Amino acid sequence: MREYIDFYEEGIVSSLIKFDNVSFSYGKNSVLQDIDLSVEKGEFLAVLGYNGSGKSTMAKLINGILVPSSGKVYVDGMDTSDEKNLSEIRKKAGMVFQNPDNQIVATIVEEDVAFAPENLGLDPKEIRTRVDDAIKAVGLEKHIKDAPHKLSGGQKQRVAIAGVLAMRPMCIILDEPTAMLDPKGRSLVMNVINRLNRENGITVVLITHFMEEAVLADRIIVLANGKIAMEGTPRTIFSEKDKVTSLGLEVPPVTELAIKLSENGIKVSKDIIRPEELIEAITALKEDIH
Repeated sequence: MREYIDFYEEGIVSSLIKFDNVSFSYGKNSVLQDIDLSVEKGEFLAVLGYNGSGKSTMAKLINGILVPSSGKVYVDGMDTSDEKNLSEIRKKAGMVFQNPDNQIVATIVEEDVAFAPENLGLDPKEIRTRVDDAIKAVGLEKHIKDAPHKLSGGQKQRVAIAGVLAMRPMCIILDEPTAMLDPKGRSLVMNVINRLNRENGITVVLITHFMEEAVLADRIIVLANGKIAMEGTPRTIFSEKDKVTSLGLEVPPVTELAIKLSENGIKVSKDIIRPEELIEAITALKEDIH
């Protein structure tokens, strides 16, 4: 997995998304306060926080669905508060919501994926190429002629992701895309998201409340009381269990298990964040015993 520091080596990448002293309020209800944040091209950023912490608001600010009450949000240098930029911003930063039924507009999978590029007025051959590429990217080639309403929740969410991919975005913002899915569906969707980032270089901003999903990211920010309360790599964040729990969150289950094993005298690291790491640590202990 790439480390967070890699993104800041000179000349490798530049900021795609920038929050410059951003605040946002719904009426008198302040949701975000003085947020400064840069998301680099090709980065996988996970955004965590308790319900009402401002995660979804942040996502909508990136896509221009909302504009800041104060401060500025820029996408590839474009100010989201300038209406003339919105069409181009939404081509570059596609949004996937929690409920895929809210994004599916056609009665056949390939027609749904074609909807956005058709609205861009692209040549039919280009649309065909984009649709085929997007459907292949999410692994739904066998369902290209199926009706979306007959698909599973995870498959529907992958159709929604394909619809965004067909616009050839630089960034995908996903607002709790697996919240309505079972574990198998969550795994399939996260595999697609991870692959698009690692193999295709698409910038990912993932809003999630599943800690095991956040582990896949290069960097995590934790929102609390309208501000960024924590920021760092998944290993750095989840090694601070007491602080994480004080913010209304939990560490990944495998990290919790590693901590308990360590506290009970079994010599494994407390900063384990992946199941395979724990398996390796326990295997090494068994080999030492023998």
